[in-house]
Amino acid sequence: MDVQSVLISKKYLSEKKAREWIVKNGYKLKKIDITENLYRFRQQPPSHFDEKTFRIKVIKGGDDRKIMLVVGKKKKRKPY
Repeated sequence: MDVQSVLISKKYLSEKKAREWIVKNGYKLKKIDITENLYRFRQQPPSHFDEKTFRIKVIKGGDDRKIMLVVGKKKKRKPY
C-alpha cells in the first residue's frame, strides 16, 4: 500500500504547524486541499490508484483522529 494523502485535523494543528509536520516527517508539501475539518496533503494523484483499494490508516489517534494516511494500491502499468 502506498500513501496517496496525509490528513491532519485542523483541531490538532494550525496550517503552519501541519506544514512543518509534513516536511519533518518526510512527506511532500506540494498540493494542499483545505476542508472544513482537515488539511489534506496530496502525495500522489488519486488517478494513479485503484479506487477500490483506498483505506484510512490512523497514525495519531484519539477521538478526533488527529493524523491519518489515505493509502491504496497503485494501478498496474500496462507494458508497451
